[in-house]
Amino acid sequence: MENPTAEKAELTIVRQFKAPQSLVFNAYASKEAFAEWWGPAGSQLTLINFDFREGGTTHYKLDSSGMVMWALFRYQKIRQFDFIEFLSSFADAEGNIRTSPFPFDFPLEVYNNITLSETDGITTLTLYAKPVNATPEQEKAFRELNESMNQGYEGTFKQLDTYLSKVN
Repeated sequence: MENPTAEKAELTIVRQFKAPQSLVFNAYASKEAFAEWWGPAGSQLTLINFDFREGGTTHYKLDSSGMVMWALFRYQKIRQFDFIEFLSSFADAEGNIRTSPFPFDFPLEVYNNITLSETDGITTLTLYAKPVNATPEQEKAFRELNESMNQGYEGTFKQLDTYLSKVN
């Protein structure tokens, strides 16, 4: 039986951008745009594969201060201009799902959905993420890393803000 008072292994981030909803959506949907802003500040992104469609995948390499990580997005549902659903995983150079490069037991798959809505030229992006088929230890690691993931996304979203200001 599930403990109703147990902290859930979930992450929710809400961020607003001074840009049209379609432009924010296209920053995820366009290979060129995505390559400009995705990832932690100061990291180098290399897109291996970019297939933004339901059933498609994005496979990329991040080089951050000499630490190399590979990751994979597997798109589940995309509704132009307001919804993106995908599974994210760490991967190897060939795009196979692998354990985290960090010294803790992170979930192999994380469900993500991004919703976008626009009011008066301001687009609100809501990111929701939770582990998929995770062990209790992996769920605990996900919960414990919430603050770190929030900081990482804040840096990534600052880069998105910079990109949007440039193209808007």
